[in-house]
Amino acid sequence: MRDEIMKKLQMIRNDTCTVSLLPDRPNVIYHMQKSNKKKEELNWLLNELKTNGKSSKKTIVYCRNIMSCADLYEHFCNGIEQGNDLEKRMVAMFHRSTADTNKTHVLSQFPSYDTNLRVIFATIAFGMGVDIPDIERVIHWGAPRGLEQYSQESGRAGRDGRESVSCVYYSGYDIAKNRCKESVRDFCTTTKCLRMQLTSHFKLDDIASPSSGTRSSQPTSLCRCCSNCKVNCECGNCFSFHDENSSNDLLSREDDFLLGQFCGFLNEAVRENLLDFYEFLVEEQEGRHLLFNSSMIETVVENADFIFSEDDIVSLGLIDHNLAGDILELIAEVKD
Repeated sequence: MRDEIMKKLQMIRNDTCTVSLLPDRPNVIYHMQKSNKKKEELNWLLNELKTNGKSSKKTIVYCRNIMSCADLYEHFCNGIEQGNDLEKRMVAMFHRSTADTNKTHVLSQFPSYDTNLRVIFATIAFGMGVDIPDIERVIHWGAPRGLEQYSQESGRAGRDGRESVSCVYYSGYDIAKNRCKESVRDFCTTTKCLRMQLTSHFKLDDIASPSSGTRSSQPTSLCRCCSNCKVNCECGNCFSFHDENSSNDLLSREDDFLLGQFCGFLNEAVRENLLDFYEFLVEEQEGRHLLFNSSMIETVVENADFIFSEDDIVSLGLIDHNLAGDILELIAEVKD
């Protein structure tokens, strides 16, 4: 990337002084959450708005598409009975098709310290050129499509130096083949330090590698580095994204591990991934969901222990080899 930038700017490498730093944000805690992508999983945030109102932490929820953005926005509006007065709203939506009046309201009000706006549901369209220093949470509702995009968006948290959180809710389909880059898939599924995984992606030859499980500056405790490092924390008073949210809806990594075990022919992890995939096919509106109905989903689940190739899936009655490849990825994601 550096060479490409220098080439476009017609800069001569030997005559150019380059200052390189890894994009580490010491005050941002990284959290990874396997998800069923049901909007009720964010009810902890909705409850916070109901309880704390204007005192709730400023939060951006980045969505992969406008439909997800609209669904979450509607869920929250119904939950807090938001009125028509823009000035009194606590939640807003921002994407390329948002009305100009609403866009102007968000861009003018959300940066203010005393604004009523506390939660913005947005696509990648939000945030370009806007500096909002007091954002305390950035949530990705779905795996980001690239770590460059994720680094920029998660970096909107804690710009004033306060301790902040970046959380990714991802489903099996989010990280399936052709849905995201391999680097994103590795980032979501790694058991190593998330901070190290992220900064290593941007490493240049003249920058030292980050140390495993640590920040660039000394952390107060491992639990304040990332959700993976927290496993080895012995501080006795661990920061917990779950406890902070008083949420019973989120799946812990231990629950996720148990969920991922194949138990005979009935496997809930496979079923959830396939149902998530089916919902995407319906949204796609190209008719592919007609080939992969509920009956076919149950057939695949019942035979999941014996599926090792696309041909195995086709032999169950699915005639679309491209769909078979996607399904194989979703099953492999659970098995691995």
